[in-house]
Amino acid sequence: MTIPTRFFVLVLSALAAALVVLPAIAGSETTPTIEAVNSGGGYYGETHAWSPATATVSAGGTVTLSNHTAVEHGVHWVSGPETPACSGIPVGTSSVTRGANWSGTCTFAKPGTYTFYCTVHGPEMTGTITVNAAGGTTVEMPSMPSTGGPTSPTGAGGGSHSGESGGGGSPLAGGTAALKLASGQHGPSVHGSIDVSAAGAGDRLEVALLASGASLAKVHRPSSVRVGRYVRTSVRAGVVPFAVSLTARGRSALRRHRRLELTVRIALTPVYGVPVTTVTHSLVLHA
Repeated sequence: MTIPTRFFVLVLSALAAALVVLPAIAGSETTPTIEAVNSGGGYYGETHAWSPATATVSAGGTVTLSNHTAVEHGVHWVSGPETPACSGIPVGTSSVTRGANWSGTCTFAKPGTYTFYCTVHGPEMTGTITVNAAGGTTVEMPSMPSTGGPTSPTGAGGGSHSGESGGGGSPLAGGTAALKLASGQHGPSVHGSIDVSAAGAGDRLEVALLASGASLAKVHRPSSVRVGRYVRTSVRAGVVPFAVSLTARGRSALRRHRRLELTVRIALTPVYGVPVTTVTHSLVLHA
């Protein structure tokens, strides 16, 4: 065998190996699943929810939404940086957009927080998809207007602020610089602060800590599990500090692994309407 021939054989072998490895890598990425569930009994006693109510993916990721019941449900996207691309799902803004026994997927191109209701049961069935960029912090201002009806208390796009400024401008003072949150912290709690502008005064602040189900040793858990939550019903303008303690499950995982990767999701919500500003940040908590 000549040297040139051997060279081409090696190249072809490497390409063949790559074709085998690439599908394996792609197949290793998990797709979160959110299902419609119904519980209770009787016409007035039945309750409805999305289970789990939250999921986290990276930009370009896909989430499966399904309703494997005889009760009709649909999906209404009420906030987010854009409307995700969905297939096989009854998506709309009206209660007539519904169906039983369906399953489909939605793909999320842009980082941010996407909120959706059931078109039939409204805010009773609220779900949230957090789409992360490749690390770092993302700040999203929803561009999707609310369309009124049972899913929008104000009937106006994005809700209105309760601050003295009358709702104009961003609730954050300085954009991404408003969030002060170290990417590496120690102990069973997360500490940080957010600078609220006059437009955000009076808003509700919620800080949620999300960890992957794998890090919690829960094989059948969703891709993200909430392991901490902090809520203030009304914030003032200025720097607002917060400290969010881990739940018992989160503390157990931190002790076991000595480190815990978290996604911190911060939402400022006006008195009426869905969150107008959401900030997400990735960090590592060390024991």
